[in-house]
Order: sequence, then C-alpha cells, then structure tokens
Amino acid sequence: MAAVALFASLTWCVGVAGAQIPPRVPNDLASISQRGRVLAAYDRAAWHGSDAAEAIAKGDDAGLRFFIARDTAMGWVVDFGELDPTGTAFLTRYEARGTDGAHFLAQKFAPPRSDSGFLPAAAHAILTAEAAFTPVKGYKYNVAVIPNADGTMYVYLYPAQVDRDHFPIGGDERYVLSADGKAILDAHRMHNGIINQSMTSDAQTGTLAGTWHTVIVDDVPQDTDVFWVLARQPAIPDYVSAKGHMYRINVDGSIVDLGSRPVSWKTRWHERRVPERSSIRAA
Repeated sequence: MAAVALFASLTWCVGVAGAQIPPRVPNDLASISQRGRVLAAYDRAAWHGSDAAEAIAKGDDAGLRFFIARDTAMGWVVDFGELDPTGTAFLTRYEARGTDGAHFLAQKFAPPRSDSGFLPAAAHAILTAEAAFTPVKGYKYNVAVIPNADGTMYVYLYPAQVDRDHFPIGGDERYVLSADGKAILDAHRMHNGIINQSMTSDAQTGTLAGTWHTVIVDDVPQDTDVFWVLARQPAIPDYVSAKGHMYRINVDGSIVDLGSRPVSWKTRWHERRVPERSSIRAA
C-alpha cells in the first residue's frame, strides 16, 4: 500500500515571497529540540500521573485546582492540590511518582502536605499565565510549568488531545515567569489558529508517512512542534515551513534544516518527496 504524507497549514499562506532566511545555527535548533523533549516528558508524566491519582481519588476532586509535574533525581513526580489561603504554601492532597516512563504510583495525604518552594511558585505561574492567555474557543487546554536554571519558569498553554484519531496543533503560547510566578517576563505566541490533524490512515491512499504545517510567528519550528511529533501516534516526521525556510522534525525530536524554499516550493517538494500519492488537508 502506498505511503502518504498528510499536509496541513496553521494559516492560509505558504510562505513569504522573496524571503531569504539564513539557516539557523545547530545550537538554536538543538535548544528548540530540548525544550520540546522536556515538554513531551512533562505531558507524559502529567497524563500517567493523573491516571494514577484518579484511581485512588475515586472522583473526589475537591481542592485539586492544580497538578504540577517535576523531574526529580528519582524520576517524575506529579503533585495535585491547591494554594493555601495566604498563597504562600501549596497544599498537596495527592502525589504520583513514576516508576518508569508510563507507570505511576499515587498516594493521598490527609491532612494535605504543606509545601513551599517550587510548588506554590508554579501554581502562581499558572494563574498568571492563564490570566494573560487568549485561548482558541471550543478547545480544552493543558498547562505545563518547567523551571529554568536561573530560577524563572516556562509556562506552556497548549490544546489538549481529546480524540484518539485527531491531534490538535496550534493556538498555543509560551511564557517566561519570574521566580515567584507573579510576573510575566516574556510572552511568545507559538501558533495562532488550531488544526485538528487526522492521524489515521486512508484505505484509498495508504498509510500516513509524514505531516506538514506552517509557522508564521517565527523563522524556526516551535517547541510545541517538537512536542507534537514526540506525543502523537503513529510516530512520523513533521515538515515545518517557517518564513520561506523548511525544516524536518524527526521522530526523536531532532530538527534538520532543509534550506530555503521559494513560495512555489510546495508543489515541487511534494512531487519529489511524497511517494505515489498525497492527501492535502488544511485547517
């Protein structure tokens, strides 16, 4: 059966006519890859940690305003709880610890455990970012808080996958928050609209071989572009057109600079690289 590439655009344009974007140095692309890999690991921990906590909570979600994942020396830990009335402590009601990449064991704290340090700061960071964020209507969102070496935090807000056969891409933003989580130091909209990318094969056109989309806010792939490739199934590469430049994100999250492409590159690249047939679907 023929392989097929699924192409989708987050905008209704392919590139910028005449744009000549110099190639990014490998360190730039490596940093994007690393942030995307960390985000994918965070998302996976939050997913499986939530399943473990829900299994013992049995529907009791009182006081579970936040769930915050942390990458520790002993593996990923996900804490569930809320800020205390003063906002200075995080009251942890459940905690799930990873035994490997997909298995977590949860425990309940009664009374809740009072935590200082990263957890209350991360909770404030979530509140601050959510207050500033403009979501795309009709979509549920996930949130991730990832600490930086300088004490600041990245906060990502990105659409949640609710349909096994479709992966929502776009409508996301990355914030840099102060160490206490109360001030936004930087805000970067990574994509504007959202496409629901079908991840199923087509009986007439064959199996899914790759995807394509555009980025108009930057000249490189975004952190969440790497996350999508690592999180979605089946594992297939994604091609990103960014202001006249083309990149390939491999299934391990690495990014390959394929060079500049003119505005009419789409048809020529499509004919040269897509075996036998293609399926072009736009948002």
